[in-house]
Amino acid sequence: MTFYTKKNKIVLSLVVMGILSVSVHAADWISIAGTEPSFIKKEGKIIENHNNTPYFWGFIQVGYQKNNGDIFIPKAGPKTGLNLTPFSMLTPNLNAQSGFEVNRARLAVRGMVDKENTLNYFFMTEFGEDGITKPAGHASNNYLTDASITYRGIPYFNIRVGQFKYPGSEEGLRAVFASSYRNFSTAGSQLLLERFLPNHAQEIKSNIFQAIPKQSVGAYRDRGIELFHTAKLTDKTTFTWAGMIGSGTGMSSSNASDTPTYYAYLATEYLFGKGKGYYIQSLKGFAWYQNGKRLLNNTNYTRERYGIGLNYFHNGLRVGAEYIKAKGMIYNGAKDVDHDPFGVNWEYQIAADKNNEADGGYINLAYFFVPKKWEAMIRYDYLNRLSNSVTGQRKFKTTTLGISYHFKGPTRIDVNYAFRDVDAPNNNKAQKVLKNVGNLLSLQATLKF
Repeated sequence: MTFYTKKNKIVLSLVVMGILSVSVHAADWISIAGTEPSFIKKEGKIIENHNNTPYFWGFIQVGYQKNNGDIFIPKAGPKTGLNLTPFSMLTPNLNAQSGFEVNRARLAVRGMVDKENTLNYFFMTEFGEDGITKPAGHASNNYLTDASITYRGIPYFNIRVGQFKYPGSEEGLRAVFASSYRNFSTAGSQLLLERFLPNHAQEIKSNIFQAIPKQSVGAYRDRGIELFHTAKLTDKTTFTWAGMIGSGTGMSSSNASDTPTYYAYLATEYLFGKGKGYYIQSLKGFAWYQNGKRLLNNTNYTRERYGIGLNYFHNGLRVGAEYIKAKGMIYNGAKDVDHDPFGVNWEYQIAADKNNEADGGYINLAYFFVPKKWEAMIRYDYLNRLSNSVTGQRKFKTTTLGISYHFKGPTRIDVNYAFRDVDAPNNNKAQKVLKNVGNLLSLQATLKF
């Protein structure tokens, strides 16, 4: 392991552990998504919430992206005609370097069944073009992202069943319309935004599998049952815990192994007393863990993930950091299998064995230099993929600069520019391909209604 990787680990870990050592309510996403508020503000007074009228809402994200990378297609050899530079193409289709997009278009309904607020529900659909509906350019025919019911009739814990975001990374848990970054961090995208392969995927090398995706990316979601609760320790301090048993299949019931995936989550938060949701002014520290099996060629492979992080937002300043560790089922990129140099047919590749490891994380700084209107941000993220492999190791480093104009809350316009770099430290042949990586310009408008 190089000094560079150790340095990233040390910086992230020290920042995170420093926060966790104090009593630390950034957004409590688990309770926000799984329950309806017990109290609401009406005519200037705080009253109990007995409104069981369904609440319909949604958001649309549209924009433009331009990838400045070069395309590398060999003219001779066994890879003749294959596009070896998926990182130079726009997701999810990987067939263009620039273009306008309707990235997300989601409609949702939520509410309580009874006026006693003991049975809550949440349903959401997706009509945009992203990894849910078009993974690697292949249609998934999946438009339902969330469908859950929460029972709150037992003191000290809630029971949620269905399909929803599992307890885990802050980047995955937060409402996607709230972030001013067009794209997830590299570690979040590759280690946690799970790609699924069919059981009959081709084993191209020992324990490395490749196939056309048959279903949506996981989108930080799973099907199962979750127990959770947020306790108020003091007037300003809360403690949240969650545990979930999931199918390990994301938003599908296909390719299920005979074993569940287990999730655990802990967070402590300190409220400064202003704002709500993503804009609540607070300090939050959290840790999470997940472990399960994935079935490939009738063999169950272990997939393990865990992480630790913090989020701080106060007086217009946001600071966030997270460290992620992964073992087994490491996403190893998209591979073109169409030898026509004018066409692409992408497949996902997974390094399945538990000995395959990766780690990564991000540090984010953002500031409203004009309160509630203009926001500037910078995020550094890294991923050390297949750190156990001499020739397969890849190091991703990305610095994203951004500026946003907020019309009201999350309704805004974002401009991001990502400076990207990828290295294959022990593979000169791969490095000749990776040098074609380019910077990425993203413009996106978010409308929440």
